Amino acid sequence: MSYSYSNEMEVAPSSVVVRPGFLESQRQSIKLPIAFLMGGVLGLSTPGFDLAPIAWFGLVPLLILTRACRHPLEAALTGLAFGTGYYAVALSFFLGLLPLDWLGINSLLSYQVVLITWVVESLHCALLIGLFSLLVFCLPLRAGFLANHRRPFYPYLLAIPAIWVFIAWVIAPSPLFLGTPLSQLAYTQAKNTQLIQIASIAGSGAIDFLIVLINCAITGVIIELSPFVRKLGERTDRLNTEVGAIADLVLAALLVFCVCSWGGMQMAHIEESVRPERATRLNPQTPPVPVAVLQGNVSIEQERFKTMPPEEFSGRYTELAANNGASIMVLPEGVVTSSQMGPGGLMSKMSSISANERKEIILGAVQPMADGYVNCAKLLSPFHYKENTYVKQRLVPFGESIPVNLLYQKIPEELRNRIPASKEQFLAAKKAQLIHSGWGKIGVAICNEAIYPQLVSEQVRQGASLIVVLANLGWFHNSSLNKQFLACATLRAVENRRFVILSTNSGVSSVIDPCGVVVSKSLALKRGILLDTVQFIYSKTPFSRLRWL
Repeated sequence: MSYSYSNEMEVAPSSVVVRPGFLESQRQSIKLPIAFLMGGVLGLSTPGFDLAPIAWFGLVPLLILTRACRHPLEAALTGLAFGTGYYAVALSFFLGLLPLDWLGINSLLSYQVVLITWVVESLHCALLIGLFSLLVFCLPLRAGFLANHRRPFYPYLLAIPAIWVFIAWVIAPSPLFLGTPLSQLAYTQAKNTQLIQIASIAGSGAIDFLIVLINCAITGVIIELSPFVRKLGERTDRLNTEVGAIADLVLAALLVFCVCSWGGMQMAHIEESVRPERATRLNPQTPPVPVAVLQGNVSIEQERFKTMPPEEFSGRYTELAANNGASIMVLPEGVVTSSQMGPGGLMSKMSSISANERKEIILGAVQPMADGYVNCAKLLSPFHYKENTYVKQRLVPFGESIPVNLLYQKIPEELRNRIPASKEQFLAAKKAQLIHSGWGKIGVAICNEAIYPQLVSEQVRQGASLIVVLANLGWFHNSSLNKQFLACATLRAVENRRFVILSTNSGVSSVIDPCGVVVSKSLALKRGILLDTVQFIYSKTPFSRLRWL
């Protein structure tokens, strides 16, 4: 028997280079418009459009398009395009500024000013998502939940949500972005009361984390089961990539289900303890207190053009305040100006009602000082406590402050002189001063301060057992800003387990319980009284206890 041997071996062709996907070969001129349109779709999830479920899959197109990018600049531009579409929809309440007659700007110029403001701010905020896409592209990511000691290091399902939360809740609220972080994904779920209970432990950023986690899990399945983009590669857990992607989605969905189930149990316990008929018996320190929120519905045109005489203005609120049976009355931001501080003005009339009817009244006031004005909240009380004034800490850009003076100087002088901040120099407080009511200590947020979780939780740490939010949204007429503001107030209630009273001049005013349930709500652009009960609560949540959250 003879054998023959050959020195040649037959080797199947293979490559260590990951095969590119279909989208990677497409031109950027095609992918950028798609990113813009998909960002606009995600924008529809923001409060005001009532399409909250979109948030759970609306980031998937951005993650896939970022995966399809070939270099960092392309990833940043993709994120910028997506972010512009998102914020163009989310910040569309800027269009509610029209008309600008109250600033003395004619119709044609007012359209130009508002459109430019809307576009510029959309592009400005889109830088956040551009940064997000850049970091996601540059980070060495590995499929699944587990990290690895070899490159790629970071788990896809944990690293991406962490990046998003850092950008949305650390960078976005900074002065670099004019202090207007209104459009975080957490606010899209304000009506999903079971889910948002997690904010009492880890803040609203935890809600963002869960939403982005689900988006990442869906993206992982699409990446592994479709030819759109290159695969994520070997997993640390050694599972088959397709099976592992499906398992990741199941685990992420199970986590959200557990959070919602836990939230439902928390709600049942808290709702039972704050029922008015049981509150006094369970905790004598937290009796139900009748409150009245007065909504005068004075338009910005009436306020600025002074078409409503001061006597009629004060008479409107005096009529609403008379004999309404409430122990605490709340009036919105800025109802008392210098014209209403003299004899016969709203301040003196409210002081008389407080003294004669033994009621406490919280009202917004613009008070002149030696070197400017302060936007503040004042308590009129028959008990005459010294701690009766809260001064605003975060000023509204261009409404109360000039954030970037160099940019401000580039604005044409005729238009610059009509910006409210040009005429009235507002001063900001360096720290919060709680209002001392006869029922307990009250924390206050004025206008845009309601969108800063730390400002509110800091007051809770100082002892605030009720939160009052005062705002004048008349500048934006009946835009989606009303619902976005309500969503912000809802999350502040859950984070701190406090009743929140939201008082606005033109709506929507509301009373929100510690679970984030809007127990009563006024109609927009209507004058009237919102009657309800609140409780002063003294326990603290993990979120309100931990300063770093």
